[in-house]
Amino acid sequence: MQQQDNIAINNERRSLKDFVPLVLAFFACLILLSVYQNLRLYIDGVLDGFLNKSLLLLILHNLGFAALIGLLLAFVFNIGEGRKPALGEKIVKIVLFVLLLIEGLLIEYYVRQYEILENSVLKLAIGPEDFMAVLSVVSIGFVVYFAFYYLHRRMAKVYQMVSRMYPFTIILFSLFLATLNSDKKPINENKTQHLLVSMVENALDFNTYEGVAEFPLVQNYKRKDVLGDHFTLQQEKPNIVVLVIEGLGSDFVGTKATYPGFTPYLDELAKKSLSWDNFLSNSGVGFSALTSVVGGLPFGETGFTNTETFVHRQTLFSMLKKNGYQTGFFYGGNSALNHLDKFVEEEQVDIVLDKKGFGGDYTLQEEDAAGITLGYPDKDLFQKWAAGKIASDTPTFELFYTLSTKNPYAVPGGQALENRVVETLRASKLNDRQKRLVTKNSEVFASLLYMDEAISDFMTSYQKRPEYGNTIFVITGSHNLTDLPHYNELGRYRVPLLVFSPMLNRGEHIKTLSSHADIAPSLMYMLDSAYEMEVPEQVAWLGDVLVSNTIFDERKAIPLFKDTERITDYIKGKHFISNGDVYEMDKNLKLSDVDDDVETDVLKKGFQEFRAINSYVVAHDKLIPKQNSLVAMNAPEFSKTDLIWIESAFNGKDFDNAYQTAKNLAFDEEWDRALLMCNYILTKIPGHADTEILMGRIYAWKTDYEKAEALLKKAIRKYPVYDDAYAALFDVYYWNDTPKKAEHLTVLVHKNNLQSVVLDQKIARAVAHKNNIKEDRVVEQIQ
Repeated sequence: MQQQDNIAINNERRSLKDFVPLVLAFFACLILLSVYQNLRLYIDGVLDGFLNKSLLLLILHNLGFAALIGLLLAFVFNIGEGRKPALGEKIVKIVLFVLLLIEGLLIEYYVRQYEILENSVLKLAIGPEDFMAVLSVVSIGFVVYFAFYYLHRRMAKVYQMVSRMYPFTIILFSLFLATLNSDKKPINENKTQHLLVSMVENALDFNTYEGVAEFPLVQNYKRKDVLGDHFTLQQEKPNIVVLVIEGLGSDFVGTKATYPGFTPYLDELAKKSLSWDNFLSNSGVGFSALTSVVGGLPFGETGFTNTETFVHRQTLFSMLKKNGYQTGFFYGGNSALNHLDKFVEEEQVDIVLDKKGFGGDYTLQEEDAAGITLGYPDKDLFQKWAAGKIASDTPTFELFYTLSTKNPYAVPGGQALENRVVETLRASKLNDRQKRLVTKNSEVFASLLYMDEAISDFMTSYQKRPEYGNTIFVITGSHNLTDLPHYNELGRYRVPLLVFSPMLNRGEHIKTLSSHADIAPSLMYMLDSAYEMEVPEQVAWLGDVLVSNTIFDERKAIPLFKDTERITDYIKGKHFISNGDVYEMDKNLKLSDVDDDVETDVLKKGFQEFRAINSYVVAHDKLIPKQNSLVAMNAPEFSKTDLIWIESAFNGKDFDNAYQTAKNLAFDEEWDRALLMCNYILTKIPGHADTEILMGRIYAWKTDYEKAEALLKKAIRKYPVYDDAYAALFDVYYWNDTPKKAEHLTVLVHKNNLQSVVLDQKIARAVAHKNNIKEDRVVEQIQ
């Protein structure tokens, strides 16, 4: 009778009450594997403890993975049971056990290699000579099997609770969605999910580089000076000043402007300059234009500065620095956005000014509706530069990146400027449609008037400087404003280029179609021709020369990075490809359709090849060989165990929290751990001032006063109005018994008009120290 009952049960179709315990047992096993991973890392000394936030996040991500697998297998289970009773259950059991075994093996790989496996399972192969590894794999197999079997039997009772909820598939789907936006790092990510996703992404990326050249963009350097004949250069190398104006498009400058009259100074300057009628930014977003201007660099997937991979390269910063130039980067905003600070740090730019370096004498631009300010307006940027400008015995290369002509266009004196917009509009010959657009967007045109005034003031001030006569000015826009309609698909990229200098022979309009990527090569060709510069033997610029005998060079390719997602637009010769459509350009860059299918296919194929090369050279550091690079990776390298500890101690993207962790470790005198975290923060955010200062303090606490002094002096140079750096350096001089140095620091405090109780107390202590006054007569506060 009992045997007949068993046969009857085996012939019954399984239901939700049989499926739910399987999924729950699967998740429970993942929890056990999570504990195993962190316990192994703790035993190996990689983690300070195995019960930490990373373990909780790992369990959370395993929950999402289990929910996704359960959702998918629910359909497999029902289909299998529909075909044959118990078939669905058997399939699900096998699949879940295999997934658990794979996860166990991947975790074993992770705790042994300290890196997560992706793209291929071949690395999981273990040779018979590694007895302990084989033993571990066998052990994992047995443990996973018995744990799954045991937990499955115990989870059957949970069905009663689940059966009263919404349909189980909705529960699973909701759980999976809930984990999508949580921060994932190797230590807290489900290893199987990571492997599967990376393999799928790799398989679906059909546009991959398949060429034989390891460095496909490299070419031998050949001097092609096209600018030199336009100048009468002096014996000394010229200073070079580059102004990249946010949102300044060709719509606003020159005789062919769509909206003339709103940049009167630049219009007049254009008459005395080399000016390009057909000039393009290689990017539709501001930050990415910078790397095109200074180096003709590729874009990668999300913009060159946003790539995680360090890429060896050559730029105007590094090439001119190698030839004796002092370099500078000046920006009124937050340079940490899009990792501009990281880029200029890697370039070892001598002088860097951004939002953190202005101080109380300057006023931030008005906040937008969300309460956010972009930074300091253009006039303040130029004034701050002038206030700190020191005459140099060497030539200088200085790049300014402005922000006032950017949404929300909240420039100082906005109402008065908008009144000027009305006056300019009355005197204009714009048609009714254009007038309506200007009226509707009066704040945009007010910002253009403000920016134009700022550049006029800057140039007028520069004329009074002794080096003015030996300076070349390059003025261009980052891209055309996107808050106004464009004439065609090229409109986003059309920007002015003005090259002006007192050494320029005459003003001239140049018809050649060129782009930002041509600026760096053309300047270097001219300087090398005149001064025999030390130049690399090989280069990898996306551009070439700014001037040719024709408008279109059929060999010339101009890649266009529309936004932070991907390259969608591309120019080859006189043809323009945009979102799969191919156009032909006339001499005014007006577009017409191309009907030749053969020609279209050839153009599209060339575009796809470039996209593949662009991704390849950036993702794999294959732009130029390391030995030919002028930029070296100076960031500290972390061991695999270091990275695992960092990930366990800091989960997330809030680096202020990471700084707090480092600070707490320092206060607990775990100085090596604190320095490790500090170095990690600075590889991600080189301009994190508090972290730089904390490192200086840590070295002082370790009595390495020389290192502490060097770090804090560097912080003061970078952040001259940040009083905490001065306070820390006063402490170093006091502890190191060097009161004379404190005198010089006091002078610097007064020069930068710093006022704080803390600094007053530090100065008082320094004076007492120097004059041997008893310490109890000086009030001091040590942080």
